[in-house]
Amino acid sequence: MRRAVFGRWGWAVVWLLFLAGCRYTFLPLDPGRPQAAGTWVVGKALPDRAVLEVVRLEHPGYLHLRVYQGEALVREEAVFLEGPRVLEVAWPEEGYTRLVVLFEGAVLLQLDRGAPALPDPQGQEDQGQG
Repeated sequence: MRRAVFGRWGWAVVWLLFLAGCRYTFLPLDPGRPQAAGTWVVGKALPDRAVLEVVRLEHPGYLHLRVYQGEALVREEAVFLEGPRVLEVAWPEEGYTRLVVLFEGAVLLQLDRGAPALPDPQGQEDQGQG
């Protein structure tokens, strides 16, 4: 008669060690601030303006539009929506500009125009702690 290598309790210990290494997966994967799941906004950045289309609106509310030039807030608008519609937002002066669209505090869309002013990686010297 052959004897089991681990026995009944040995396999139970092996399974417990195996299961202790497993991690739970939570859905949604990013359980941060809840977004307005029923509100959909799509947009297109044109050279002179941004065109936004509210495809679906979960319930009536304010759509906040924030325009940034660099890091400075240039313009902020709140548009009350009762249903789907198309909006146009004129870009301010030339340069890098961002339009952030929010609904109930959740960011739905960001459109950029231009290129951000980033430092030139070739022109910088090593600034380490020497």
